[in-house]
Amino acid sequence: MNARNVVLYLGGVLVMIAVIGAIYLEIVVQSRSTHSVWMVTQEVPAGDLLTNDNIRQVSVPDTGDRIAYFRGNPVDQRKRAGHTLSAGHMVADDDLFRDEMVLVPITFKSAPPLHNGDKVDVYTVLGTKTIQVGKNLTVETSTTIWVPAVDEPSWITLQANNAPLFAADSAGIGVPASAGLGIQDAVSSLSGSVAGGPPSLTAPPLVPSSPPPLTPASPSSAPTARPTPSPTR
Repeated sequence: MNARNVVLYLGGVLVMIAVIGAIYLEIVVQSRSTHSVWMVTQEVPAGDLLTNDNIRQVSVPDTGDRIAYFRGNPVDQRKRAGHTLSAGHMVADDDLFRDEMVLVPITFKSAPPLHNGDKVDVYTVLGTKTIQVGKNLTVETSTTIWVPAVDEPSWITLQANNAPLFAADSAGIGVPASAGLGIQDAVSSLSGSVAGGPPSLTAPPLVPSSPPPLTPASPSSAPTARPTPSPTR
C-alpha cells in the first residue's frame, strides 16, 4: 500500500469517526433536553381556577411528541379548567377555557341528569322553531353553566323572560348545524333516519289536498212546448 492510499484510508476512517461522534452527541443532547410544563397536583373540578395550590411547573424530557402543552402561566392568566383535571395530569391547551367565561344561572324545562364537568348543547323554542343557543357548554351545577362572557347578557335575558330551555348531554360532535327546526322538519329528519336513508332537515311543505275537479253538468234541454189544439168549431 503506497503512502497516498494510506492517507486516503486514514482520512476515510477519521470522517466516519466524526460522523458517528456527531450522531452520538445529538442523541445524548436530545436525551437530556427538557421543557417546562404545568402538572396538576390535586383534582381540579371543571370551571375552577388554576392556582399554585393545585398545579405546579415541572420539567419533562423532550420525547418528540406533539402534545400542545400550555406554554403560558395559567395562574397569572387566571385560567379555568375546561373539564375535570386529575392529579398528575400535564396541562394542555384544550384542558382550559379559551375564552373569558362567566357562570350564569339557568333553569331547564327539560334536561338529563347533569353533574359538574358535563358538556351540554342548549336549545330554546321561538315561535314554531327549535333553535340551538348553546354548544358544548360546561356544567357547573344542574342550575348553572359556564358561557362566554360576551354572551352573558343574552343568557340573562333568556332566563329573565322564562324562555323554555332544553339541554342535551353532548360534546357537540356530529350534531348538524341548523338555523332552527320546525316540527315538520323534525318528523321528516327522524323518519328518514328510521328508514335508513340520509336524514333530511328540510321537510316538504304540507299542502292541503285539492278538492276533486268539478265536472260541469250537461245543460238540461229545455222542455219542448206542445202546441195547444185549437178548439173545434
